[in-house]
Amino acid sequence: MAIPTLSFANLLNFDRNNLSFGKSNKKGLIVRSGESRFGGELSTPKDAFLHCKVSSTDTQESLLIQTSTSKIFERIGGPPPHIHKYEDETIYVVSGEFVVHLEGEDFTVKTGDTVFIPRGTLHTIINPIENNPGTVVVICSPAPKKVEDFFGYISANGTIPTDIIPEGW
Repeated sequence: MAIPTLSFANLLNFDRNNLSFGKSNKKGLIVRSGESRFGGELSTPKDAFLHCKVSSTDTQESLLIQTSTSKIFERIGGPPPHIHKYEDETIYVVSGEFVVHLEGEDFTVKTGDTVFIPRGTLHTIINPIENNPGTVVVICSPAPKKVEDFFGYISANGTIPTDIIPEGW
């Protein structure tokens, strides 16, 4: 559908080189498999539990995108049920099977499923098996720096920090 649309753009004298509205002073980026951008700095962590793919620094704190690594799903379980007062969260299951707890109800989610968790919703994601080979993408919006710092700590240490829990969690 996009190709015909671009073809018609030429008929309408559409000049894609002269677009200035909404332009950011930031450049696009590519984060490869195995790479992470916590704090907006590209790294290749060896034993990370999470990889930050788009940092809140990259998006002026409007968005954080991260992926799980196999290390985070070595054990059964997950974080305690919690609420984000200021952030919406979206979980996309790239592969595997997980349990998502939403407002007192458990749902099995599998490859290709998406879970949207609006701010103010009690939730958690649970790994139901040891050494789960599954992968999830987690998107938080907005994403204040403290949210990214929280997940950066989990990525490096594999535990939930008690001293940098974001406000409203």
